[in-house]
Amino acid sequence: MLEVTVKATTANLGPGFDCLGLALNIENKVKFIKSDKDFTDKNNIIYQSAKKIFDLSGKTMPPIEIEQEINIPICRGLGSSAACIAAGCIAGNIMSGANMSLDELIEIGTEIEGHPDNIVPAFLGGFTVSSMDEGKVVYFRQDAYEGFKYAVMYPDYTLPTSQARGVLPKEIAFSDGVFNVGKASLFTAAMISGDGELLKYACKDKLHQPYRKSLVPGFDDIIDKAQSLGALASFLSGAGPTIIAILSKDDNDFETAMKEHLKKIKGKWTLKVVGPSNEGARV
Repeated sequence: MLEVTVKATTANLGPGFDCLGLALNIENKVKFIKSDKDFTDKNNIIYQSAKKIFDLSGKTMPPIEIEQEINIPICRGLGSSAACIAAGCIAGNIMSGANMSLDELIEIGTEIEGHPDNIVPAFLGGFTVSSMDEGKVVYFRQDAYEGFKYAVMYPDYTLPTSQARGVLPKEIAFSDGVFNVGKASLFTAAMISGDGELLKYACKDKLHQPYRKSLVPGFDDIIDKAQSLGALASFLSGAGPTIIAILSKDDNDFETAMKEHLKKIKGKWTLKVVGPSNEGARV
């Protein structure tokens, strides 16, 4: 039996569309168990990811069972698919004896996922900046600043990434691109330095949130309330519908007040305050 643990991830972090990512202290555990019968759900993304490694190594995947302990909300913008892919790739690498490097697994995981912003922190933990360059994943990774904690707010409905990408424009104004380059750069500096004051100016976005917020009823209301309660930054997590507020580690008032406010918002919202995770996927 092989067990792989992978953390939740949040991507974009406001202005860092498809490039900024962060691992959060919410985790899934996936068990791979030798079996006499082949796994029945061949469309399962964990199975497919593990089989991809076997296929690339020229070996036949043996019959297995897959058992999951799921704590990462599914289709909520918290990297549930990236966690599945990372778990499958790591297990496939071990079971097949392929002996691929972590960077090779990240490349394969990104190919399956389509973008690296969740995949990289799912494998490595911490705060990450990722970019594609001629098919290669180029990334920066640093331990997340321990002075921040994260209020993770999600409703009872899901939002598939395909739907959230479908509302995005095919072209943007030059000024909007310049705006986001500046904000994403500031956000990266704030996350590395732990500068909470800088975060307040850095989380604004013009690339995806103005379009996606129509898919999340109450988005502006939640963002405004989070800011009024002292959040350092607040943004749509990944493709949504999860909204995350960054808090100072010593903020003990936000959670209670925000939970009361969320009761007024359609969607039966849940709020959990969690720390960042600097631990990558582990076996």
